[in-house]
Amino acid sequence: MSSSNYFRSWMDRPHLDPDTRLLTEEYNQGIIEFMRVARQQPEAETGMLRCPCSNCKNRKVIKEWDVWTHLLLSGFTRSYKIWYHHGETDYELGSTSEPQPAVRLEEPIRADVDYGVGTEQMINDHFRGEDLPNAEARRFYEMLDAGKQPLYEGCRDGHSALSSAMRLMGIKTDYNLAEDCVDAIANFVKGILPEDNVIDVCSDNCMIYWRADDQRTTCKFCGKPRYKDTSGRVPVPYKRMWYLPLTERLQRLYLSERTAKRMRWHAEHSTDGEIRHPSDAKAWKHFQSTYPDFAYERRNVYLGLCTDGFSPYGKSGRQYSLWPVIVTPYNLPPNLCLRREFLFLSILVPGPEHPKRSLDVFLQPLIYELQQLWAQGAETYDISCKENFQMRAVLMWTISDFPAYGMLSGWTTHGRLSCPYCQDNTDAFQLKHGRKTCWFDCHRRFLPPDHPYRRSRNLFTKNKRVFDSPPAEISGKGLKTQLRDFGAERTPDVGGHARFPVDAVGNLHNWHKKVYSGICHTGRIIC
Repeated sequence: MSSSNYFRSWMDRPHLDPDTRLLTEEYNQGIIEFMRVARQQPEAETGMLRCPCSNCKNRKVIKEWDVWTHLLLSGFTRSYKIWYHHGETDYELGSTSEPQPAVRLEEPIRADVDYGVGTEQMINDHFRGEDLPNAEARRFYEMLDAGKQPLYEGCRDGHSALSSAMRLMGIKTDYNLAEDCVDAIANFVKGILPEDNVIDVCSDNCMIYWRADDQRTTCKFCGKPRYKDTSGRVPVPYKRMWYLPLTERLQRLYLSERTAKRMRWHAEHSTDGEIRHPSDAKAWKHFQSTYPDFAYERRNVYLGLCTDGFSPYGKSGRQYSLWPVIVTPYNLPPNLCLRREFLFLSILVPGPEHPKRSLDVFLQPLIYELQQLWAQGAETYDISCKENFQMRAVLMWTISDFPAYGMLSGWTTHGRLSCPYCQDNTDAFQLKHGRKTCWFDCHRRFLPPDHPYRRSRNLFTKNKRVFDSPPAEISGKGLKTQLRDFGAERTPDVGGHARFPVDAVGNLHNWHKKVYSGICHTGRIIC
């Protein structure tokens, strides 16, 4: 599919020729096609139509002649690729367009970023060859096939659960719906999501009511009740978190030919020594040399995790801290791996309080799933190779700012010992009057031994020269020994973030908790 010939591409181009200032031929044919479709709906008999021009955006119902005038003068609303306000359902074959997947309709699909995975394309990818898809893949294909089934027995042709959802989202966007209407849509989505996506949480963030603790009615650490005291029949929890499983979404990357081949790009592309992708770096190659059995299967997934907090109410709203946890696969080429379509929201940590050190409590479902993907994997069908394989996954790194780094790593990132590399071998000092920690002139020891800055008496601290070597890098085994000796525990095992302080924290070390293991987390990137 070329970049100039995608579904109704004429809507994304200028409707006037820049040289003659007249309508382009493809735009003229496009609005003729639109009027042909619009005249087929019963409402057209009244002579009144919704106007899809770039100004009216389907908000106004005007005379048919005025619709022509508006489209000739103002152009088409670019995101309105499927004309559902004018009787069209899913796809229509017209004289000026070819049926293409309606994915990310708000922006053109470029040839070099051909990531669209539409339902029609996925259904066409359905393969019944020598190696049949596994049960999970068949369930997914059957779900896609169900998109062609009627919403209910006796409903009008063309209305399915999939088309209804697409139309609902289109209406939300086109009409800039009010908050009450958005809440109604959210309730609708909530009603169709699996119940396991919502997990009850202790009001003090001590624990989540999950797996073995699913039936508990009080917190096993603080003893506070799980549910509010209400008169309704359905119990209402004090707090909830949202978890969206990751495995099925990774499997679906192999269920379409558009993405299945690209998931092997990290192992098949060539490099000239420059780092243009994490797979070109030493950390990636070191991991593959350490775990050759994992690296042998090119379709195994390399993941990165990112989290940060924000207030959904803005600066002027009430205090509220919401923490999304996003996972993304780095198998894909650079122009795809950081696109929104491949940033998988996995956990939504609720507020209004900051989770602080309790973030690990909310990460439990994701970490359990990552442990399963690392140890056992999941049987997955690869449409590009027409075979099943055991897909495994590894968490390569986390991406966060420095405060979130402390929440994820277990090392407190404030105070004199905040540097996780220097630890207690730091040159940080406190200001004489403000008593604040300062790291001025702490980094000359990381320079090469013959660097002139080491001998300078004027550019840094006055009359001070530095000849010390940098602190030795602590191995993973050494970090485990520290956690054992100082008595750091996993937050989910002790409940909350302030119940069992670690000995000598702030004096000899800055460990405040023990991090998870068993997901092969190889390192961290701070940005």
